[in-house]
Amino acid sequence: MEQENQTIVEQEVEEVASQVTEYALLIYQWLRESVFTFESAYELAVIFGTLFIAVLFRARVARFFQNLSKQRELGVALQRLIRTVSSISMPVTWSILLSLSIAAFEGYGLTIGFMRLVISLLVAFIVIRIVSIFIPSAYWSKVFSWVAWTAAALNAVGVLDMVIEFLQDTGLTVGPVNITLWALLKGIMLVAILIWGGTLLTGLVERRLQTMERMSSALRLLIVRILRMVLAILAVVIALAAIGIDLTVFAVFSGALGIGIGLGLQRTVANMFASYTLLADQSVKPGDVIEVDTAYGPTYGQVKKMTTRYVSVLSRDGTETLIPNEVLIANPVTNWSHSDKVTRRRMPVGIAYDADVDLALQLCIEAAGEVERVLSVPKPNCLMREFGDSSINIELRFWINDPENGVANVTSDVMRKVWRKFKENGIEVPFPQRDLNVKGAVRLDTRRADSASDAS
Repeated sequence: MEQENQTIVEQEVEEVASQVTEYALLIYQWLRESVFTFESAYELAVIFGTLFIAVLFRARVARFFQNLSKQRELGVALQRLIRTVSSISMPVTWSILLSLSIAAFEGYGLTIGFMRLVISLLVAFIVIRIVSIFIPSAYWSKVFSWVAWTAAALNAVGVLDMVIEFLQDTGLTVGPVNITLWALLKGIMLVAILIWGGTLLTGLVERRLQTMERMSSALRLLIVRILRMVLAILAVVIALAAIGIDLTVFAVFSGALGIGIGLGLQRTVANMFASYTLLADQSVKPGDVIEVDTAYGPTYGQVKKMTTRYVSVLSRDGTETLIPNEVLIANPVTNWSHSDKVTRRRMPVGIAYDADVDLALQLCIEAAGEVERVLSVPKPNCLMREFGDSSINIELRFWINDPENGVANVTSDVMRKVWRKFKENGIEVPFPQRDLNVKGAVRLDTRRADSASDAS
């Protein structure tokens, strides 16, 4: 059985090699009869001469449009149109010069086949470049331009049918599945078109969801992410069905994929499902201020981005910490803005025992009220907590509603206000105090020590 399969593969390789050789001979014969002739030399000279003139003209046009596009009052769409006009100025000029040359050659009865071919390619390039303006994505616009112009070039040369026939006859047979290069190319193009359409649809849905103020950001992100995943799977399934592949042949592959997930992709899959869990229960949302204990210490900051693998937390020092989603599921997380951003801060203060306690409490409340970020409702409050070893311990409590801007800095501002007010009103923040009792001098009996030394 293995020998028969090897023989079949060798026969297919020989057929492909013979086809390639046949096409190469046809191309060589065409070049010898059409290109390497005395009559074609005039055409080639005119083609390169008009190209040189078009390049010089394009340089002047490019400088003009470059200065025009720098104007800030122009919109993005108009700037893109200006760039497109600048890019097609050279082929437009070249095609006009070639059209004039064709008219002159026809008057003298000379051959014009090459010049017509070049004009066909230039017209195809101009049309495709203009159509690509209406594709919003720069990536997909470039992909469309290359694919469309390649097909137009092959058609202009007259070998498009030959290339399609070659792709249809060349393929690979794996068991009951026969995949040709033409079917594979159609599948890739279909997947690209469907993914592009899915991206447009996802963007439209995302913009629509952003207008719904009552919907949370986590739910919007979850809907968009699920829609993007479903559309990508549908694009691949539709493409496979379109090229004639029976999806049941992937049963073995799906089993192998399951084993691979169980052995090597556990963490990846765990993080992916953890991301959907976080978005579904809305325990962590973009914009939340969280504090989580990781293997490298606690992390505090604002959630800037949530992906299928990690959550990006922007700390107060400007660094972004990428925390795996499963860490947020398995470890305790302090969400400072889960349901409400209003947060209470506690600030312990110690005053001397001879200080006016009532005045100190009032000064602490006034100091907190003078800090801009401290809320007036709920209003700050100060309580007497305990009689300490060295001081009377009081505690100032105040509220803020912007924990994403930091909590240590606002506490520092309040402490500075308290310190100034204590200094102005003579309230002392004491040092630790200890009472040291020194007993009277102890009389030592040295007579026994003297007698012992004399005896020795």
